[in-house]
Amino acid sequence: MKKIAILGPSLESFGGVNVTIKELSDFFKKQNFEVHLFPVGKTEINDNECIHPINSDKKDKQFLLLKEKIKRFDFDLIIANNLRTHFLLSSLNLKNDLYVFHQGSLLQKKSFFTYLKQKIKFKKIYNKKRVVFLNECFKNGFLRKFKVDLYYKLIPNPFDFERIRKRAVEFELESDYILGVGRLTKDKNFEFLLKAYALGNFKQELWILGEGKEKEKLKSLAKKLNIADKVKFIGWQQNPYPYIKNASLLVHPSKFESFGNVLVEALILNTPVVATDIKCGPNEILTEELSEFLVPLNRVDILAEKIYKALENYPEIKDEYIEKYKLENVGKKYLEFLH
Repeated sequence: MKKIAILGPSLESFGGVNVTIKELSDFFKKQNFEVHLFPVGKTEINDNECIHPINSDKKDKQFLLLKEKIKRFDFDLIIANNLRTHFLLSSLNLKNDLYVFHQGSLLQKKSFFTYLKQKIKFKKIYNKKRVVFLNECFKNGFLRKFKVDLYYKLIPNPFDFERIRKRAVEFELESDYILGVGRLTKDKNFEFLLKAYALGNFKQELWILGEGKEKEKLKSLAKKLNIADKVKFIGWQQNPYPYIKNASLLVHPSKFESFGNVLVEALILNTPVVATDIKCGPNEILTEELSEFLVPLNRVDILAEKIYKALENYPEIKDEYIEKYKLENVGKKYLEFLH
C-alpha cells in the first residue's frame, strides 16, 4: 500500500488550508492509500497511528520532531501546505517532496530588505523542487518576483460537492441577509463591505461570519455608519454551509487571496457572489457572465451597485463553471505525482 504524508498547520487552526488537507486526505484514503498527517504547531492532540503532531512553536524543535517522526515511514509522496512546513520539509532533504502554495500574501509589496531575504530563502527551498500553484495568476506573480527554477503544476483547491451540499441542509435559516465570510483581519477588508452596505441602504441584514483581531474595530465602524442594528457578527461556525446556502448573496471584499475557497463553496450551493477584482483568486473563479460581479478594490459606490444588481438578477451558475473544483478531478491531478 502506498503511503502519503500531508504536512500543514495545527489541526486546531481555522482556515482554508486545513479544509483542503481534509479533502485530499479523504480522497487518498478512498484510493486505498495510507495517509499520515503531520500538523505543525502547539496542540492538545496526541500521536496516533495516522496523526503525528509536531507539538512546538520553535523552529529548531519542530525540525527535530519532524525528522524523528517522519523517518519511521517510507513515503511515496510528502505534501507540505504552508511556508513553515515548506521550510521544514526542504531542510530534511527527503525524496518525493511536494510544495503547495496557499499564501496569496507573498505577492504583497514589502520592503526591499524583506524581498531580498525571501528571494534567497525561496531559492534555497524550492530550487528544482516540485510545486503546486492554485492558479495561473499566483504562479506568474511568484515566478516573476522570486525567479526560482522549479517544476510546477496548476491545481486548484478540491471540494467535495456532495459533502458540502449535504452539510448545507443540516439546519435552515429563515432571515433575509447578505453574507460576508472570513477572518476579521485587515487583508479580508470587511471595512469595505460595511461602507458599501451603509451606502446602499439595503433591506437585507448583513451577517459577517468569522473571528479576528479587527472584530471590535468593525463593530465600532458599524455604529459610526448607523448600521449596527442591521449588522450581525455571527462568529466562527463549525458548519458555515447553511449560512452560505441560505444567504441572498455572498460578498467577498478581500484585498489579497491565493485562491478564495468560500467563493467556490457559494457557487456549489448556488448562492450568488460579488467579489473584489484583486490580483489573484476571484477573477479565475468568477468567469464568463459571473465576471460582471467583480468589483474594483475599494470602489464603495461600485460595490453597492453590484450588490443591488446581484440581488435583483444574477446569472445562472452553470455546472461547467465549477466542474474543475470537484474533489475527484483535483485528486487525480495529485495522483500524477506518484507516477
